[in-house]
Amino acid sequence: MQGMTPERFATWMAGQLRQRDNPVFIGVQIGIVSKPFPDIEIKLGEAIVLDKSQLIFGRDVLRHKRTINIKSSTTSLSLSKDEGATSQELSGAYKHAHDISVSNGQFSISESEIEFVDELRPGDEVILLPAQDQQLYYVLDKAVRLE
Repeated sequence: MQGMTPERFATWMAGQLRQRDNPVFIGVQIGIVSKPFPDIEIKLGEAIVLDKSQLIFGRDVLRHKRTINIKSSTTSLSLSKDEGATSQELSGAYKHAHDISVSNGQFSISESEIEFVDELRPGDEVILLPAQDQQLYYVLDKAVRLE
């Protein structure tokens, strides 16, 4: 800093402080699944491939089960004249089973379980949010484009 005027030094110092206090923000990005679970990999641009050690997933992105409780005052169930309980099981992408109780014209389904099985597949686009150090990425959801 030898030979620098106080004004130039102040300008230089202000620039240094501005750089330190205003880190570059890397926002939400789109990645493409290149390898499915369990050893998932997501491409970020042409050069970066993120593996599962660098990814943190939102629960809804993973295959998962949820417990639900449904109550209604209307029903289109076919039951015998005696009110009671019946059991129903569905299959497919949203497989679930539950016991249905009917009493006084109302039915309830308690502690039912639904398993969502729509997993990420190669070619799927995902919404990524990098951590501040860009060493970890949060996989928020599957991206959908409207055409």
